[in-house]
Amino acid sequence: MKKVFVFICVFLASLLAKEERLVVLDPASIEIIYMLEAQNAIKGIATLQQSNIYPEEETKKLESVGTFSNPSIEKIVALKPTLVILSSYSLKIEQNLKNLGIKTIYLQAKRFDEMYKNIATLAKLLDKEKEGEVLIAKTKAQIEELGKNPINKSAIFLFSSNPLMAFSSNSLIADILKIIGVSNLTPESEIQRPIISGEYILRKNPDMLILGIQATDISELIRQNPLLENTKAFKQNQIYVYPKTHTLLRLSPNIVNEIKKLKESLQK
Repeated sequence: MKKVFVFICVFLASLLAKEERLVVLDPASIEIIYMLEAQNAIKGIATLQQSNIYPEEETKKLESVGTFSNPSIEKIVALKPTLVILSSYSLKIEQNLKNLGIKTIYLQAKRFDEMYKNIATLAKLLDKEKEGEVLIAKTKAQIEELGKNPINKSAIFLFSSNPLMAFSSNSLIADILKIIGVSNLTPESEIQRPIISGEYILRKNPDMLILGIQATDISELIRQNPLLENTKAFKQNQIYVYPKTHTLLRLSPNIVNEIKKLKESLQK
């Protein structure tokens, strides 16, 4: 009889539990929710133009409410969400959504600790706290594994070639380079992408130059900065273009796969 009573209580609680209807405008949050196996709560997403969202075969089927940089309020409202998860690019519509009585949350993540915090937040929201703890522990272990067999070289990772801008030591990219055993020679700066000079790069003389985002053409980089022909990176053919830099800046546990790909490309 007691077992029947407990079963009825659990059943009633499940009926009373409010189903979350999420519109997710942040790609990292979408990936985290899938890894928590709570994807049924997602009713719409913002789509990307320059990269895909993991797991691509599933996320491409989701209802789109517009692009990452320009989501449609009308499409969001039509999905009757209980919560909208914002990205840094969609903060401009936050007040409009609140005026319509729609709850919002913004999960900022610029460093790994913030990613772990966001996993815990989403896990609690979706009643997946145990799964969240497992996911955090697994991700930390995988990142530690990536640190084995370090590359043991120095590098400057360029964000753009005109002007020369690099990811500073105070950035996620610097954290990633450190994980795989690459010393980041960009100057310390509160600015995450400071402007540097060809003279600075020559003086630091890195083993590698890595190009991404707005620096994608090696020949054009050298044409605009002929001093770089005197660097070790140029002389030893160690200038790499990494076109998937966008995905390295997306802080979800899927970053483990992206860091692995970066490490493999720098070891070729």
